[in-house]
Amino acid sequence: MLVTFEVTYAEGWWSASAHAPENAIYTQGKSIGELIDNILEATSLHYTEELEAGEQITIVTRYKSETREQESQIPSNFECKVDIIAAAPGC
Repeated sequence: MLVTFEVTYAEGWWSASAHAPENAIYTQGKSIGELIDNILEATSLHYTEELEAGEQITIVTRYKSETREQESQIPSNFECKVDIIAAAPGC
């Protein structure tokens, strides 16, 4: 399953909304790293049954700045791709 998050930045917060089959997931973070961690956690919780059944979930997170007025430490665009696969029992 593919879950795509579109990321925005406003007022010091990174926010993400996911577009997945028949579902919507929203999360945010103060940094890109925190946002990615929150995306992984929210997706894992949202698709617990699918992961327990052994389904692989691929998360693609994209950000593209629409303005050049962003703070200098904020990248103009980025993309992150992560696969989530259920852990074996006992891990």
